[in-house]
Amino acid sequence: MDEVLGLPALAAGRPAVRAGRSALRAPVRWVHVSEQRDPSGTLTSGVLLLSIGVAVADPAVDPSTYFAALREAGAVGLVVELGQHLRSLPDAWVQTARAMDFPLVELRRTVRFVEVTEAVHAHIVTAQYDRLRFADRVAETFRGFAVEGASAERVVTEAAALLGLPVVLEDAAHRVLAYAGGAAKEVLRDWISRSRRTPTTGALDGGGPEGWASVAVGRRESRWGRLIVPVRAEDATRAQMVLDHAGDAVTLSALLHAEPAGPVSEAYDKLIADLLLGAPRAGHTEVHARLRALGFSKEGPFDVMAFLPQRGKQRALRRAADSVRSPAVVGSLPDGVVVVLGDALGGTRDDILGCVPEELVEASSTARATTVVALADAVAEAGLTVRAAAASLDPAARRPWRAADLGARGLFWHLRSDARLLTYVDEELAPIQCLESKRRRELLADVRAFIEADGVVAGFAERIGVSRAAAYGRVNRLSETLGRDVREPMVRFSLAAALLGLVMSGDGH
Repeated sequence: MDEVLGLPALAAGRPAVRAGRSALRAPVRWVHVSEQRDPSGTLTSGVLLLSIGVAVADPAVDPSTYFAALREAGAVGLVVELGQHLRSLPDAWVQTARAMDFPLVELRRTVRFVEVTEAVHAHIVTAQYDRLRFADRVAETFRGFAVEGASAERVVTEAAALLGLPVVLEDAAHRVLAYAGGAAKEVLRDWISRSRRTPTTGALDGGGPEGWASVAVGRRESRWGRLIVPVRAEDATRAQMVLDHAGDAVTLSALLHAEPAGPVSEAYDKLIADLLLGAPRAGHTEVHARLRALGFSKEGPFDVMAFLPQRGKQRALRRAADSVRSPAVVGSLPDGVVVVLGDALGGTRDDILGCVPEELVEASSTARATTVVALADAVAEAGLTVRAAAASLDPAARRPWRAADLGARGLFWHLRSDARLLTYVDEELAPIQCLESKRRRELLADVRAFIEADGVVAGFAERIGVSRAAAYGRVNRLSETLGRDVREPMVRFSLAAALLGLVMSGDGH
């Protein structure tokens, strides 16, 4: 309706919104002129009613009944021209419209209603034609992507270009795999925490506190991520249309041409390639934001490891390195060297050495970068070191892990990248994960301590260093937050599995 009020034919009447400003975004599908005391039988959904105020000026017409009839008929607003029949809108009509949040607009100058209806109808027809043309353009853009095996990055880039808005592809753990349409520093700011507060929804009014539009990707029975427009789109219908087509393209391309982790590998390879091309020197804030969106610590330091695989073992080595529980980026250099960037605070180096079998590796190397700016030099250093080690008589060795040392952790370790586990963890701990970081850490610590105490309040109190009375209060707080009684064994079992999955996904800190 905002657009209609801005049309020259109607703007000439100096329209002033007297009520219902928050409802002006409703689409206008038609315009009708009526002076009837009860026009509801002549209206259709989405109509904007024009009047010279005959009914408004009639003291026998009750404004509450009148507006209720308009709303029930599906009208989206009433425009009243001041003049011969009405010098000003009665206060009772204005107050009633405000109470009902129904758009009421007065025209302070005379206009020709026939010109208004012609202009509005022409605008509506043109808008409908534009939507049809846009829909054809969207369908044409994405039609061949699945067959061509287009990368997830290309799909995201095309979606952002069509909308003129940022678009992000994330996995089930809310890690950003690809993005386009804006500066990383702004688009990916506090991404993981913001994304957790935004449910996947196909609703046109968006989801979460920021009104994001989103669509799940992956097969219906095994969703592994989602595409998101991380701003409130002015035209939500267009945004959802593009996301639906782009989501289908990403899903089909991953199914037909890649392993389930294909988009993840693409994202990691591009980040490492950008580092080697010197991207952080020109704008290290972008790489910094991308690392943060992958779950890394804010300031560093970072561990960099390089592995030269045995002949024909590159894919197996990448899969093994990608199973590490600490935050890590696993990619390949053009010559086949597998490079791993890890958060040094998460102990990534030891984790990788423990999960990469010796028979896959000809040589390995490590380097450390204290800041994001130094990452490019550290990657180059690690690559050079591993090639030198491979040429020597004694390539670098590694300390092996024993399966018995892992126990149940080994199972969750192997399931770390499984979308079903990631989704389970996210849903099981959702009431806690959506809280601010300090509160989230406190409640997760309480959950962990209560589980370790096997649900015994005395043991729980000892672990967290409080009195037994205070411990009962903490237990009640946990139950209220989660919406379940944590004293029940099956609830504790479910939470224990979720916590273990959280730790193994690298987000347990």
